[in-house]
Amino acid sequence: MKKVLKGVCLLSILALLSTSANAAGMIKDYHAYRIKNQNIRNVIPVVDGILSKEVEVKKLERNAYYATYGDGHYYMKFYPALHDTDVYLVTDEEYDKDNNDVTEFFKSQNYKYETLEDNEAYKEYKFDFVDFARSGALDGLFTLPDGLKPLKKGMSKLNDKMSKGNDKTSTIPYSEDNDPIDLTCVDSQEFYNTDTDITVTINEYRLKNKENKYVHAFEYILKNNSHSDIKVEKVYSERLAGLKDVTTSTFVDLDRLDVADNLAVPLAVATGGLSFGFTIANNVRLGMVIKEATRFAHSLPENYDLKARSSMRILCLKFKEDPQPIQFTVNKQGQTYQFTY
Repeated sequence: MKKVLKGVCLLSILALLSTSANAAGMIKDYHAYRIKNQNIRNVIPVVDGILSKEVEVKKLERNAYYATYGDGHYYMKFYPALHDTDVYLVTDEEYDKDNNDVTEFFKSQNYKYETLEDNEAYKEYKFDFVDFARSGALDGLFTLPDGLKPLKKGMSKLNDKMSKGNDKTSTIPYSEDNDPIDLTCVDSQEFYNTDTDITVTINEYRLKNKENKYVHAFEYILKNNSHSDIKVEKVYSERLAGLKDVTTSTFVDLDRLDVADNLAVPLAVATGGLSFGFTIANNVRLGMVIKEATRFAHSLPENYDLKARSSMRILCLKFKEDPQPIQFTVNKQGQTYQFTY
């Protein structure tokens, strides 16, 4: 009986692949590069200036671009890699990864570059592409449909409803955390508020477990440069990711992977090179997710006394597709100030 069910599922998937492939181009190439010693905030204005003159190119959200040349379709997205910039490329045409329009662009700007060797970054970019392509925004590139999309969408709506009107996204109280962060820092920015003499450093990290598909970890460091104590009265964000967001989204994703595993079919076809590995049990993987995410899912602080010439640290999770800023309300010598980063 089990073999029969597997056979039926396999035939259904093959039929789906065949039908979808007739409507869109099958992915043939996907590459990733790292531009060395060039921060993304320096690279994107240059890219915009060049691609804005190309009528075939459409700029998408969050530093992504989509182009159609004849029968060929091209997706390209730029990512911060701290002091460097990563570029991820997907196409349904044969593409020489060492000699193409992208590498020619690098050379024209005298950028030093290399093929991306960061496997964790590569996997993240592949997933981002597949997830975005499934939204229908890239109708020229064929990707395997997400069979559990209604369930994930329902979970997301439920979590949004539960969080609506709440200033905090977690019931875990805020606590000072001064331990080192053993994660890859993908971006860092520093801001200075002249009214309060506070420096705000924002570090963005790639998580190690499955929740990284949906969220990144953020570290806010507030340094009081003045000689006066400051009370951080309120820290607020429209929507941060809470532990419930992480666990429900990740659980659905793990369930989807286990279904694929049970079918025993190579679903990496038409997923932009996304690989499927099944070596750790669901409950173990979910435990790893919860353990890692909990550290960054505490409530935001209130009425915190930031002493003169001292610092405080806030850890949080933000949705990669919609990273909301954080607003600070502080009181310095009886005067209230607000700033948002």
